[in-house]
Amino acid sequence: MALTLADLLRDHWESYTRENFSKICTAHRRAVRNVLTCRTSFLGGMVFRCTGCRKNHYAYHSCNHRNCPQCGALDQQIWSAKQEARLLPVPYFMVTFTIPSELRSLCLAYPKELYGLMLKASASALKDVVATKTKGGRCGFTSVLHTWGRQLQLHPHIHCIVPAAAFLEGNQKVIIPGKGDFLIHYLPLAARFRSLMWSRLKNDYPEIYQNLTSDQLRSLSARTPWNVNLRHVGSGCTALRYLARYVKRSGFTAKRLVGYDAKGMVMLRWTCSTTNKTSIIKLTPHEFIRRWLLHALPKGFARIRHYGFLSGAAKKTRLRVRAYFGEMSEPLPKLPEKQPFTCPHCYGELRFLRLIKRDCQDRGPP
Repeated sequence: MALTLADLLRDHWESYTRENFSKICTAHRRAVRNVLTCRTSFLGGMVFRCTGCRKNHYAYHSCNHRNCPQCGALDQQIWSAKQEARLLPVPYFMVTFTIPSELRSLCLAYPKELYGLMLKASASALKDVVATKTKGGRCGFTSVLHTWGRQLQLHPHIHCIVPAAAFLEGNQKVIIPGKGDFLIHYLPLAARFRSLMWSRLKNDYPEIYQNLTSDQLRSLSARTPWNVNLRHVGSGCTALRYLARYVKRSGFTAKRLVGYDAKGMVMLRWTCSTTNKTSIIKLTPHEFIRRWLLHALPKGFARIRHYGFLSGAAKKTRLRVRAYFGEMSEPLPKLPEKQPFTCPHCYGELRFLRLIKRDCQDRGPP
């Protein structure tokens, strides 16, 4: 039987808390509690009876926590379908904003402040540079916070899916660059992103800025170039489906967790981005839990945000942009069809029988 994250936590969470009690925050405990109770009688569920073989089947509720590798598959498909329906008939680019490694420790100490600052600064940098280049043009894009690398290490960065189009309010015109070109260059975008991070960190969070180390201050200086990557992604569908794997799900899928080796090390399958080869990384159970908890975001933090004419408050502008391309309304998304709920033994129809109540209040693991 394959190893699950819940099994690993049941075996090692108690010893991990004894060794790292001072480093465990509320978001960590909430993530562990949800994973341990996911699809168990603790959360309640429903009982169905097969009309063919008359057997009862139990369907327990999911925790729907974004760090649970069992949850989010359907939400991911729905999100992807809705975003694909909003795509414009123009080339799309993925813009990736990455902060220097010296600032990553700040994300652990102040996740809500730093991650929010990254999202706001990257969005402002995109809007400012596009407006300067197009003489007042307004762009629209979707930003997604991504905090992990392929080995579950901390690697916070922002992915933005941006159409190569800018809307001019004055003459109701859409500016589209040449084939394969983007609206702006990455160098001024990187400089603006660094400048906004520095100024907003200094002005909005002076208590954090005063405690920066010399290396962190040096990374914020104008002499240090920051990494902003621009990549052409065709019509945008492939890039959206790539991001959908992360927006509603954990840093790893259940299939990547191979199990224990002979020495009790946790084996995690990963794919190298340069060679595209799949291999196994071995981590101690405590190190695996530590890396997994690095990506537990504060409660209520929105890591998916829409800006410009793709924001929720800009529907009129979005319709004007579509009208420029001859579309009078936004197309309806093609949502995934619900799979029939059938008996795994005789494939007969399952009919609802009764509810299963929760065992107790959601205040701790069972």
